[in-house]
Order: sequence, then structure tokens, then C-alpha cells
Amino acid sequence: MSLITKNTFVSAHFIDQDRKNLEVLLNMDHTGELELTPMVIEADESQADFKALMNLTTMDSIHEETWNVKKAESEAFVATAKQVLSDTGVLEQETNLSKTKLFPTIVDNIFTNMDNEDHLFALKLALFELQEVRESDNVEAKTALRKSSNKIEVLQHAFAITGVRNTLSDTDPVTDPVENQKALDKQAAEHKADKKKAIMKNVNKAKKTKTTKKK
Repeated sequence: MSLITKNTFVSAHFIDQDRKNLEVLLNMDHTGELELTPMVIEADESQADFKALMNLTTMDSIHEETWNVKKAESEAFVATAKQVLSDTGVLEQETNLSKTKLFPTIVDNIFTNMDNEDHLFALKLALFELQEVRESDNVEAKTALRKSSNKIEVLQHAFAITGVRNTLSDTDPVTDPVENQKALDKQAAEHKADKKKAIMKNVNKAKKTKTTKKK
């Protein structure tokens, strides 16, 4: 007689990729409710235990429970990994770095598709989630924000409402201001050099065109 009965059965899930073996959790009399007894069986219709199991559940339910178990295991692994990274300080460094990498994306989204209706709606919606904007008494600026037809107008009206926000609770910077300024200076120099190259390229092109015409 199978141990898998209506009184003992709790759940069942596959434990291998080929879906040939299952782990069935049983609530036996000799264990507490939180100390379920695992029982591994074959997914074989000729086996008595599998037949007993299928009288109590369905294959769809088993697949769903398998997905739930795998998801829980994955989440537990990620949580453990994050804790380890947090304890070593790596997670904080990676988080701060990822935050700084957001800005090129933000800039690109603001300065492209300026009057895209979908973008405007999302931007306005996000701004009205800010407490300063939502609870502001500046009705004129809030109305102008809602009616703005491009992203720059939206942000101008938002800044008119919020002003400079209180920075007492801002996160501490993780980069060196001196190194940041050097990087900006280097970028400016590269842009200047690129502009000079473009000008010289156009001058040389014009000279070649003038020489060809004389011939």
C-alpha cells in the first residue's frame, strides 16, 4: 500500500530536467507539520506510488508546483548572493556604479523624441508622483506642466514648482570631484579636437573641389 494518501499528501514537484522523478512531500503522523517527509518516486504510470499520486493531483498542478519551487530556490540563491556581496561591500559599489550609468540613458531620453506623446505622458506622470509637485499650491505651474507640449517645457515647469530640493538626505558621492572634473575637461578637449578635424576636412574637401574645377 502506498504512503501517498489523501491524509498524508501535501505537494509534489519534479526534481530533474527530464521530468522522470518527483519529490512528494508527506505529512506523516510521526512528524510535525513543518517537518514534512520527502519521498522520491518515478513518474511511471506502472508504479503504484505514481498512480496513488495522480489520484490526488494533476500533472498541471505538479508542473506549476515545480515552477514555484524552482522560483523560490532561485530567489533564495539571489538573496544569499546579495547578502554575501553586501557583507563584502561589493554590492554597494556595483549599485552606486549602476546609478551613475543611468544618466546617459536619462539624457538620451530627454533630448530625443521631444514631443513624443507616450514619453510626455510617462514623464508628466512620474513628476506628479513627486510630493512637491503633487501637493504644490502653484496651480498655474501645475496646469502649465500638464499642458506642456515637449519635454523641456515639462521640466521647466517642474523646476518652477520644486525649486532646488532639500539635499540633506542625498546619498554621499562615491566618485572623486577632482577626477570628475579631469574627465569633463578631457571630454571637452576631445570634442574640440573632433570639431577642428571636421572643419579641416571640409576645408580640404573645398580645396579639392576648387582644384578639380580649374582643371
